[in-house]
Amino acid sequence: MTGSESLSRARLPVVLVTGFLGSGKTTLVNRMLKTQSYARAAVVANEFGEVSVDHLLLDAPPRRVRVIDGGCLCGHVHEEVATSLLDLLEHRRAGSETDFDRVLVETSGLADPVPIIQILLTDDAVAQVFELKTVVTVCDGLHGAAHLEAHDESVKQAAVADVLVLSKGDLAGADALATLSRRLALLNPGAQQRQALHGKLDLSVLDGTGYALAARRADAQAWLNDRTYASVTPAASEDTSIQSFTLTHDGAVTVPGLVLWMNLLAGFRGAGLLRVKGILNVEGRPYAVHAVQTVLSEPVPLQQWPEGHDRRSRLVFITRGLSLDQVKRTFVTFEFEGGRERRNLTIRPETYARFKETMELFREGARHVSKVAPSQPIDANSGTSKQVTRNF
Repeated sequence: MTGSESLSRARLPVVLVTGFLGSGKTTLVNRMLKTQSYARAAVVANEFGEVSVDHLLLDAPPRRVRVIDGGCLCGHVHEEVATSLLDLLEHRRAGSETDFDRVLVETSGLADPVPIIQILLTDDAVAQVFELKTVVTVCDGLHGAAHLEAHDESVKQAAVADVLVLSKGDLAGADALATLSRRLALLNPGAQQRQALHGKLDLSVLDGTGYALAARRADAQAWLNDRTYASVTPAASEDTSIQSFTLTHDGAVTVPGLVLWMNLLAGFRGAGLLRVKGILNVEGRPYAVHAVQTVLSEPVPLQQWPEGHDRRSRLVFITRGLSLDQVKRTFVTFEFEGGRERRNLTIRPETYARFKETMELFREGARHVSKVAPSQPIDANSGTSKQVTRNF
């Protein structure tokens, strides 16, 4: 067992439950708390959600509940989530009275889940102890299609999900559920879809999916959901700035090329990347890659190529304001050698010229993407969760 696998197993798993107002998040959380698997879970929730959860979480004692005041109206909700997790941890270490074995984080219905995902993955104090395992998005079977059309928050919540739970099937009817399912499949083709009636869900769907990729190297086939990598899909709504598409690359990717590509992709285009996931042929070895906006998870080496998968690199993108052609052109960085033939002691003019041309591809059109906080650069000599060269 590798060091990273040992750390991953030691950390406390976190399931993030998001979804638009009235979709049924609290109902799902309460159902989960009544199961044996989640009976000892702690809960971090937004008080500003559609239902106050203080008195509803019957199977979570008050000592294991943290409620964030202000909910979606506060610009620092992600920081409050981190503070709540660390507070729970402090009480857990102080004695068994606050013991818990996992955490459910429920967002407000109007919350952007990406900052919460970012802090769970990148905050050193949080990520050392807590592991974001799965993002579950509850979609209102009755009104979900209208939410996707009218609310950016709903689109983002669906785009970052590993599991999409369609609720209220008894009220919506088969036709409405089928329409919503098709829309969600266009928006997030890699996510698993399940229906839940009154919050009842087969929780096995939460195993082996999502963000805790390092612990499941052998499960890459399921995580990649290979059937979704076959073709380009159209935009999911009338807002053509939201697109989902698949791209392939035939040649092998160099290690320097991957480092350069991921740094530039996050730095210049991160605001437009709702989610990226896929498998890359890195100098003959398969690596699973994963990104959410400016957060880059460390590529994970796989023991072998997934069954039935050829040696081409394949990536699924969910983007806002970035076209297929814009992303495809950046693949020229995959062949970048970084001067390795001379051990980086000399920068050859032709190499430098190629680097400049590559940089311009990322800069072009970047002004059309909304600004976000700059991401931390990838450092080949560091070992944080955002590094991409540690295991190469």
